[in-house]
Amino acid sequence: MTAVRQAAKASPWILSPLWDTFLFIGAPLTAIAALYPLRVYWQPEAYAFLLLAFFTFGHHLPGFLRAYGDRELFRRFRWRFLLAPPLAFGLTLWFDSRALHGFFLLVFAWDIWHVLMQHYGFMRIYDAKQGVIGPRTARLDWALSITWYILLIVASPHYRHNMLQQAYTSGIPLLSASVVETIEVGLWIAAGGLTVAYAVHHYKLWQEGKLNWRKLATLGTFLFASYYLYVVVADFIVGFAVWSAFHCIQYYGIVWVFNRNRLRQGDVLVSGLRRLFEPRALMILLYVALIAAYGGINFTQRMVSDENLRRLLLAFIATSNILHYYYDGFIWKVRDKETRKFLEIEAGGESAGQRVRRLLDWLKPTWDRPVTQAAYLFAVLAILAGLEIRRPNDEVAMRRVLAASAPQASEAQLRLAETLRQSGQHTEAVDAYRRAVMLDPMNALAHVNLGVSAMASGQVDEAIAAYERALMLNPGIAAAHFNLASLLAARGDTARAQTHFRYAAAGNDPDAKRLAEDALREIAALR
Repeated sequence: MTAVRQAAKASPWILSPLWDTFLFIGAPLTAIAALYPLRVYWQPEAYAFLLLAFFTFGHHLPGFLRAYGDRELFRRFRWRFLLAPPLAFGLTLWFDSRALHGFFLLVFAWDIWHVLMQHYGFMRIYDAKQGVIGPRTARLDWALSITWYILLIVASPHYRHNMLQQAYTSGIPLLSASVVETIEVGLWIAAGGLTVAYAVHHYKLWQEGKLNWRKLATLGTFLFASYYLYVVVADFIVGFAVWSAFHCIQYYGIVWVFNRNRLRQGDVLVSGLRRLFEPRALMILLYVALIAAYGGINFTQRMVSDENLRRLLLAFIATSNILHYYYDGFIWKVRDKETRKFLEIEAGGESAGQRVRRLLDWLKPTWDRPVTQAAYLFAVLAILAGLEIRRPNDEVAMRRVLAASAPQASEAQLRLAETLRQSGQHTEAVDAYRRAVMLDPMNALAHVNLGVSAMASGQVDEAIAAYERALMLNPGIAAAHFNLASLLAARGDTARAQTHFRYAAAGNDPDAKRLAEDALREIAALR
C-alpha cells in the first residue's frame, strides 16, 4: 500500500475534532475569547507580563523535557544540548555587560521565524494526515504564511516600531520612512499575488476532492488573530501577550500528543516522564502545573532587588528563549522518521528547512555541524557588535526616523518627545508630545511631560492644561501638582496654587514634597 493511502486511512485529526478545535486549529480564537476579556482586571503592563511569564516563558519547558528526557534524541545531539546553554548564557551576559543589543536583535528575529515555523508545521501535519503531500502545496503554504505574517508585523504600528528600534539600537543603519513605506507596499503586492495563486491552486485541489479545510482553517485563524491582535487592538502589549498565549497553547498540546503517542506505541521515555504523559486528568494537571512553575521563574524578576542577581536572572531568561528557538529547529523536524512516527503522519512535502538548505547549498556539507553553526553565530554577532560599537546611531536622529516610520505608534512619538526634551529641544518636543497624547490620551505621565516642555518653551496655557489633564487621569502625581501650583502662583492665583502645593507636599515624591513645603512657607510669610 502506498504512503499516501496509509496516511489517508489514519485519523485526519491530531487528537480529536473537539480538542483540535480548542488546542490547534482554534487556539487563536480560544486565547482571544478566554484571555483578552481578562485585561480589564489588571494594568496593561502587569497583565501582559503575567501572560508572557506563565505562557510564553513557561512553554519552553515542554521542549526541554523532550531534549533532555528523550534518551535517543539526547544521544544524537548530546554536544548541542551540553554546550549550547553555557554558550548562550555567556553571550547574553557579555552583550548585556557592554550595553550592546545585537544578541537581542538575533533573539527578536529568531522569534518571528520560530512562530512561523510552528504554524507552518501544523499546516504540514494536517496535510500529511489527509494524505496531501505535494511539494507545490507545501511551498505555497510556506510562502503565503511568511509573506502575510511579515506584512502584518509591518502593518502594525507598534510591532513595526519595536522591530525597527531593535535593529537601529543594534547599529543597523537608519532607513528613511519612505523606504519603510516602499517595503510595506512591496509586501502588499507580494501577498496579493500569492493569495491569488494560493486560491487558484486550492480550487484545483477542491475539484480533485483533496481540499484540506482543517489546514485552511488553521491558516485562517492564525492570520485573523495576528491581524486582530497586532493591528486592530489599540493596546499592543496586551494584544501581543494574548497572541503569544495561543502559540503556547498549541505547543503544550503538540508536545503532550507526541509523548502520549510514544507511550502508547511502547517507546522508552526517561522514567520520570512516563507517568507525566499518561492520558489521565491528574497527569495533565501536573503537566500544566510544571509549565506554570517554570514560567514563575520569569515572574520572579520583578521581586529581585539585587542588581547582580537580577542580571543573572535576565540572562537565564534570555538563554531559555534562545535555546527554545534553537532546539525546536532540529528536534521537531517532520522529515525525521521518529517525529513522523509519534505524530502519526507520513512525510508532508518539502519543508521550509529543506528549502533554506537548498538556497544555502554552498555551505554544505558543514551547515548541520554544531561547530559550524557556532561559527556562523559568532560571525553574525561580531558584525552586529562592531556596527554598534564603531558606528552607533545618533539617538535623536534614530527617534525621528522611528516616529516618521511608525507615525501611529504612540510609543514612537513619546520616545521622540522624551529624547527631544532631554536634549533641550522643547519646542519640537511639545509637537511630539501632542502627537503622543493624541494617540494615547490616557497616558498621564505623557501629559505631565507635555506640560514640562510647554512650560520650558513659554507656552504657559498649554502647560497648565496638560498638568490639569494629567491630574484628572492620576491625582497622585506630586510633580504635576507642584508644577501646576508654580504656574498658578506666578499668575497670582494663590488660592488654587496653595491647594496644589498641599497635594504635592502630601505626596510620595521627596523633591516635590520639599519644594512644595518651602513654597507654602513663603506664601504664609507673605501673608
